[in-house]
Amino acid sequence: MKPDIKAMALSKKFGAIETAIYTDRSLISDLVALLAEKNGDVRSGVLNLLSRVGFDHPDDTRPHLPTLIALLDDPDMFIKIDAANAVGNLGFSFRDAAAEAAPKLKLLLHHEQSLVRQEAAYALGNIGFAHTDLVQDAVPRLIQMLEGGDDDERESAAHALGKMGINAPELIRGLLPRLVEVLEFSKEATCGGVLFALGAIGLHYPQEVANLVPRLMQYLDSGNPNAVKNAVAALGNIGSLNAELVEDAIPKIRKIMKTATDVDVKMNAKVALGRLGDQSAM
Repeated sequence: MKPDIKAMALSKKFGAIETAIYTDRSLISDLVALLAEKNGDVRSGVLNLLSRVGFDHPDDTRPHLPTLIALLDDPDMFIKIDAANAVGNLGFSFRDAAAEAAPKLKLLLHHEQSLVRQEAAYALGNIGFAHTDLVQDAVPRLIQMLEGGDDDERESAAHALGKMGINAPELIRGLLPRLVEVLEFSKEATCGGVLFALGAIGLHYPQEVANLVPRLMQYLDSGNPNAVKNAVAALGNIGSLNAELVEDAIPKIRKIMKTATDVDVKMNAKVALGRLGDQSAM
């Protein structure tokens, strides 16, 4: 018997809905229909679930992207946030959807609420990783957020700039002094974006960030998974063309790969060691 997705959502049984949809993805249409509900909790739950399912199965959610993109204009701030998260996770896979979403997300970088600006930045970073040309005109605004936002806003802006810089390093190369300055007063919980951006620069211009390796290595001993995973990734990028630049970090990264309990940290360590040509990653 077909599950009653609406009844389950009204009862906030989103875990059960997720299980049902992964079993039968034809139910995605029933889930999307709930975005027309007036219940904000239901709509937020649906958007968060679509973000996860769509990341794993983008082709199944592609037909519904116009509906998600339209919600970027929703008057409810929290729906905007959840819609931006979903669009960022799904839209980057398809250029047509990314092109439709990008102008709306750029406008949200100027929203009065910092939480909205943050999620818009993350979404633009995801799109920029795949389609840099669609979002590169947002770089000046992201730099403003990097320099003048709160901790979480700087984190999101730096991460977005780093994502764009992976494929278009010329966009962020000149930001190195600013990123170093921001890193100096960033908390461990909100420094991941800056570390990621430094790694993006280091991937293409390793000698320009080689002097930062000892500073980046300090984050390998952090108790914060966000700091550790991004420091590991940055070091892997910096040493990808010349492992000697980060040779002192390799034993620490090996240990992280073996002992980390966080899945993302462990995966980043394995990828970094692979980039460094270390056999323990094999």
